[in-house]
Amino acid sequence: MSLVDELLADFSPSPSPVQSRSPSPEPRTVENEEFLEFAEKRQDDHITSNGVLAELESTARLLSQLRPLLDQIDKYSENPDSAGGNVEDNPEYKLLVEVNNLAADITNEIAALHKYVAEKYRPRFPELESLVLNPVEYAKTVKVIGNDISTMKDNQKELSEFLQAAIIMVLTVSAVTSSSRPLTDEEFASANHSADLLLFLDSAKRKITLYVSTKLSVFAPNTAALVGSQTAAQLFGAAGGLNGLLKLPSCNLPSLGAKRNQTNIGLGNTGIRQQGFLYFCPIIQSTPMDLRRQALRILAGKVALATRVDLSHTAVDGSQGLRMKQDVEEKLEKLGIPPSNKGPKALPAPDDKPSKKRGGKRIRKYKQQFAMTDLRKAQNRMRFGEQDGDYIE
Repeated sequence: MSLVDELLADFSPSPSPVQSRSPSPEPRTVENEEFLEFAEKRQDDHITSNGVLAELESTARLLSQLRPLLDQIDKYSENPDSAGGNVEDNPEYKLLVEVNNLAADITNEIAALHKYVAEKYRPRFPELESLVLNPVEYAKTVKVIGNDISTMKDNQKELSEFLQAAIIMVLTVSAVTSSSRPLTDEEFASANHSADLLLFLDSAKRKITLYVSTKLSVFAPNTAALVGSQTAAQLFGAAGGLNGLLKLPSCNLPSLGAKRNQTNIGLGNTGIRQQGFLYFCPIIQSTPMDLRRQALRILAGKVALATRVDLSHTAVDGSQGLRMKQDVEEKLEKLGIPPSNKGPKALPAPDDKPSKKRGGKRIRKYKQQFAMTDLRKAQNRMRFGEQDGDYIE
């Protein structure tokens, strides 16, 4: 029996009080005794931990939904179905929408398991929670370190497979100076099994994302050709299918997948708040930093158009998406061209024409005060051809 089968059997909803008096059809065996105790321990911890973890019924319900979907993914991966006819009526498209809707529940359950593992493992290594923020990396670190953090130096090779060298160095120093206590066998078993479940859910989520990204070239060829299969699968899962993506305006597409509360250590301030799935697609990442805001706006508009093209079942070969991608690249190339240097421009020739004077009744009366009188004009007049008299003093 696999780990998933045991967890499904152990996390099944508890019977009613009337049914609990009757003997159980399946007795507790040695094989699942450990998982039953782990489930009961988690349920007791949930009652006393002020809602740190979700209800056990939600975990059992998620696993019961996840197992048949993974079987169907394996089935369609081995025997791919043709996408002829209406896309919405295709059973594989319905599977695509269903697994994408389930991806959000998997993410929430991973976050809940991360809180539970961190709460159980905090007495052993309290600094680990603040140094390793990623839930999957945290679970892997717990699996590698175990209950003895003094062997941190011996496990550096295994830690280097998923952690950066700087974080490993800080972990090694913190393990030496940490004031912690070893966990009991029950506490460590609870944290270890929760980490196993978290890693299983993460592998299931990655399998779903890979499956959707490979099938989007069939069901959404233009969107996949525009932003890539991986980014299209992430947008597809966040919006809930083509219909959900169609209802979103283009201004809201960059915010899909954005994590506002997570601080990016080591990354400069880009000035862009909406760093979602669309921000990390190859087109935006290959654009200079000062043009990414404009590039994000242009690409979001094209994604909205490509979604409408896919939903109308025109250009099933993805030619329209490739044309849109070429248009976006051409616009970004034009934006990146520096302005041409025209050189210094000469000043215009000076215009020495007399300035225009203001007219009007008031101005005329004002000018008359300083005008030359008729007597002065007569005195200044010189007659032609007449000899003036000589005045000798």
